Amino acid sequence: MAFFPKKKRKVGPSKNDEKVRRARDAEAQAQAAGTLSTRFPALRGLTLRYVFKNLQGVVLGEEDVALSPADAFQLGADCPGACGTGRFDFSATVIEALGRAQDSGAVELACRESLYGGGATPCGCVARCEFSVKRA
Repeated sequence: MAFFPKKKRKVGPSKNDEKVRRARDAEAQAQAAGTLSTRFPALRGLTLRYVFKNLQGVVLGEEDVALSPADAFQLGADCPGACGTGRFDFSATVIEALGRAQDSGAVELACRESLYGGGATPCGCVARCEFSVKRA
């Protein structure tokens, strides 16, 4: 007769509970950010182009985003690098440029997340955000 130990129950929330919590957090952030028209009433639209590169300069991905006046004013992207948890937030720099009435510009940020669960080596993935404005 074989011995099978009792199955240990996982402590903590299930995967589905975690997924629902992340979706609610994302929705709350979108509502807190407001829309493009509430933040900048004079703008008809904002186009963004994200380019992601690793430390060696290899392009990991490109993404084009167009914001209309009714869209949430969220200017961030997830890091496609090896860290898996990094996030780029371009909103502060773009808001500053829009406050100075610039019609276009570019921002470049590096991912500061550690590569392997608390290690000292940062991910180093670089994201470039180019933006252009459509005025009313």
